[in-house]
Amino acid sequence: MKRLGTLMALSALALGCGDDASAPQEQQDVELSFAAVVGTEAFVCGNTYNNLGANDTSLVLSDFRFYVQEVELKNAAGAWVPVQLEENSFQNSGVALLDFEDDCGELGDPELNDSVRGTVPAGDYDGLRFKMGVPFEINHVNSATAPSPLNLTSLFWNWQGGYKFLRIDSGQFSETDWRMHLGSTGCVGDAMAGGVTECANGNRVEVEFGAFDAGASTVVADYAELVEGAALDQNMAVDAGCMSKPADTDCGPLFANLGLPFGETPAGTQQFFSAE
Repeated sequence: MKRLGTLMALSALALGCGDDASAPQEQQDVELSFAAVVGTEAFVCGNTYNNLGANDTSLVLSDFRFYVQEVELKNAAGAWVPVQLEENSFQNSGVALLDFEDDCGELGDPELNDSVRGTVPAGDYDGLRFKMGVPFEINHVNSATAPSPLNLTSLFWNWQGGYKFLRIDSGQFSETDWRMHLGSTGCVGDAMAGGVTECANGNRVEVEFGAFDAGASTVVADYAELVEGAALDQNMAVDAGCMSKPADTDCGPLFANLGLPFGETPAGTQQFFSAE
């Protein structure tokens, strides 16, 4: 019995001297760069861009903002690892706002943001994926009391519709008023009984790059690719452009270019985002 007790004590000591699985992993900072372009030109708030869409329309763009969520990097083992986003005026609750307008338009803000910042366990990473959107759990909160960047009324429809995941506007300086506001639709619920319970169309855009160098690559959002095939010189519905409504046929080409289903049309291939 004495010998058994000694062996048990030595075993416990050996376990105590080994690696502690509960010890916190070393973390490393990451900063993911984003850019907004219109074809071969950088987006500049208030600039005119030509030869857009199906009919080579000219537009003056005055807004270009979008939210991203569920940002992950692919490690050397091929596993996807969540990026723990830092909290600042452009990031909160696991959501980041990429903002390329400088208050030249109707409802903008002079501050800009072209990166997502956070931490991951120390290691090598060679892939990136994320969703353009706001998680359902916080998509229908009260924007008046939400932390920045979820407190922007210009990026919020109402409690039932939730946030505008993407907003790109033309109209204030153009003869052609054409806007793209992407968000969830078909949302149902009761404001007095817990809020929205489900949305028929989540409309969160899934983006994945199997090859992406977090230290050198840039995620590029291209408006020209977004509106490819869209008749920007006309409106088939009441809204000026696409407000994500399922009955608005102006949305069809844009949803296809975002890789989203629209009506009876299944999802196509996402081409709005690319990696450079």
